[in-house]
Amino acid sequence: MPGKILVVDDSKLVTDIVKLRLEMFGFQVRLAHSGEDALDAIASEVPDLMVLDVQMPGIDGYEVCRRLRDNPLLDDLRIIMLTSSDDKHAAFEAGVDDYLNKDIDLLNLPNRVKMILEM
Repeated sequence: MPGKILVVDDSKLVTDIVKLRLEMFGFQVRLAHSGEDALDAIASEVPDLMVLDVQMPGIDGYEVCRRLRDNPLLDDLRIIMLTSSDDKHAAFEAGVDDYLNKDIDLLNLPNRVKMILEM
């Protein structure tokens, strides 16, 4: 059940790796490199799922998540936080559906995306 994924990270290397990995499993992937870009991208086309980093210049991932969760029109949007940060509590408090560590969970990302989309 491939879907539309928005990957948000200020590192082009990370977004390229995540995009390649998800496209191997049939997902359609768009990229954004800041919180502001992510909000603009969602305003033009809502994905099925967002893979979101925490630490970005400007609006960080927590704030992006909070803003999206405050919009009742986006209730179906699933958000996976993929980050090096260790603050899982803050991530879930902001409203993420799942939390993955870049260093450990990157290879498992497509499986987690499928699982979250099937919820």
